[in-house]
Amino acid sequence: MLGFAAVLVLAALVPAEGAEAPASALIERFHETLIGVMKKAETLGFEGRYEKLAPAVKETFNLAFMARFAAGSHWKRLSADQRGKLIEAFSALTIATYAERFDGYSGERFDTLNETQFRRRTRLVKTGLVKSDGETIILNYLVGQRGGKWGVIDVHFKGVSELAVRRSEYTSVLKRKGFGTLIAVIEKKIANLRKKRG
Repeated sequence: MLGFAAVLVLAALVPAEGAEAPASALIERFHETLIGVMKKAETLGFEGRYEKLAPAVKETFNLAFMARFAAGSHWKRLSADQRGKLIEAFSALTIATYAERFDGYSGERFDTLNETQFRRRTRLVKTGLVKSDGETIILNYLVGQRGGKWGVIDVHFKGVSELAVRRSEYTSVLKRKGFGTLIAVIEKKIANLRKKRG
């Protein structure tokens, strides 16, 4: 976990080459969807927000890569069926987290601040969620290109790598209690998000 976070913090970032900013375009489309859902949040309710956000999250995020990274070295010991179940559970939790977190609208907007090249086929998109009172919450997206397609592979929210947090949790559960318990933990988190903002 620390190695991944340290690389992100310490790597020398350089401006993305030319005017092309495919990673920024991906994030801006996602943010447009988020704002649209936020404006109708109360009418939609949690389930409605989840349904509206699911296609955008799956299009924007490389969920298979993120689930694999979160499982750490345990991934190679999982069966194909277990890998599929983990990706499915990880995806559902990611969608549910956005559905719970963005549950209303009061004049917020997203600003894309810059896009920098992190390494070959990987870029860092720095954005800000500007609240109605002018406060800006920084959201940084690490976006990678795999198979010709760009996809988010990590999000830094308030300076914390969300993927690193999940990797720490998932590898600990897999080591101590096994795969079945990890899936149960993820499903419980999703259920709690539904209860919280149902």
